[in-house]
Amino acid sequence: MEALAEELLGESPAIRAVREQLRKLLEAQRAGRRLPALLLQGETGTGKGMVARLVHRLGPRRGGPLVDVNCPAIPETLLEAELFGYERGAFTDARHAKPGLFQTAHRGTLFLDEIGLLPPSVQAKLLTVLEDRAVRRLGATKPEAVDVGIISATNMDLREAVRTQQFREDLYHRLAVITLELPPLRDRGRDVLLLAERFLARACAEYALAPLRLDEVVQARLLAYRWPGNIRELANVIERATLLSDGGVITGVMLEPLAADGPSVVSAPSPRTGAVKPEGRCASRSRECWRRAPGTFRTPRPGWALRATRCMRGWRSTACTAIALSSAAAVDRRPFRPRLPGARRSSGNTAG
Repeated sequence: MEALAEELLGESPAIRAVREQLRKLLEAQRAGRRLPALLLQGETGTGKGMVARLVHRLGPRRGGPLVDVNCPAIPETLLEAELFGYERGAFTDARHAKPGLFQTAHRGTLFLDEIGLLPPSVQAKLLTVLEDRAVRRLGATKPEAVDVGIISATNMDLREAVRTQQFREDLYHRLAVITLELPPLRDRGRDVLLLAERFLARACAEYALAPLRLDEVVQARLLAYRWPGNIRELANVIERATLLSDGGVITGVMLEPLAADGPSVVSAPSPRTGAVKPEGRCASRSRECWRRAPGTFRTPRPGWALRATRCMRGWRSTACTAIALSSAAAVDRRPFRPRLPGARRSSGNTAG
C-alpha cells in the first residue's frame, strides 16, 4: 500500500491512523468485489474527495466508473431525476428515457459529496435503493438492479443532524458502515511543511519555474497559522507565493496575508463591547486610526469610508470596525427629529 503513504502524506498520529484504517479496509476487500459503505467526515478542505478517489482506485471496483455527485449543486427539483433516472413522458419535456447516476455508476463507485445537505424527500428514496440494491426510474413500474459502491462525505455532524431530525437515522446507519474522520490541518503538526514542500514542487513544475525552497521564517509562519481552509488553503497560499517569488527562496514577505488576515493575529471579542481587539501590527494601526477618528470620519459624508481605509493603510477589517463604531456613536449624538409626510427639510429649528 505504498500509494496510501504517497497520497496521504504526513507523519502525524492522526493521519497515520487514517492510513492504517484504509489499509485494513482495502486489504480485507482485495479478494472480493463488494466494498462496505464508507462515510468520510471532516472540515472543508481536509481532502475527503481525494480519499474517495484513492479508495476507488485501490479498491475492488477500480475497473468500473467513479461518479462524483455534489448533492447541493443539483437543484432539489432535479436531484431525484439525476440520481435515479426517468422514463419517457415521466414529466413535461421528458421526451426520451435517461438512466440516472446510480445506473451510470453500475459496477463502480458513486461518491455522494455533502450528503448532509440531501433533501428529506430524496433521503427516503436513497435509503430504498441502498436496501434493495435496485433503482426505479421516475415514471417506471419495475425496479432495475444496480451494483454500486457508496462513498459519502460531509463536513457536518450527521449525528447531531439525526438528533435534530434533519437527517434520517436509518439512512445514516446505512451510509456509515465504516466511518473515517479526516483531521484538520491545524492538528497535524509538521505535516504542514511536508505538504507545503509538495505543493511548492508541484507549482514550480506547472509554471515551469526553477526549484524554490522555504526559508525559516516562512516555515515558522506556516506552523503557527491555524489554516481554517485546511489543505486547500495551504495549496493556494503556496501557489500564490510561488508566483510572487523573484528569487530562489520563498520569504516571509510573500506570506504577509497570513499575518494580516489569519486567525492567529486576532484575539477573542471584548467581554464589554463585543469588539475584536487587534494585536501586533494591527493594534498600532488601529490606535492611529482612533486618534484620527474625530476629524477623519466622525460623521457620515461622501468619501468617509475611503478616508477611513486610507487612514488604516489598507487594513480593511480594522477600518470597518472603526467606521461601524464611529458611525454608531455619531448617530447616538444626533437629536431625534421626526419628519411628517410631505414636510420640507428646514435648515433651522422649527418652533413647536
